[in-house]
Amino acid sequence: MLFQQDRISIGKARRLAGMNLIEFQREIASRGICIHYDVEEFEADLKTLR
Repeated sequence: MLFQQDRISIGKARRLAGMNLIEFQREIASRGICIHYDVEEFEADLKTLR
């Protein structure tokens, strides 16, 4: 719920849940919870990949 409310990061949420990132992403997807990922984060990821 804290992740869904954007109060903690996905990394912290998955650690609290005791899951690796892929497991956590699958779990939140199964619950219909979207990953908080905005344009700024996308652009930062693109820059990192370049």
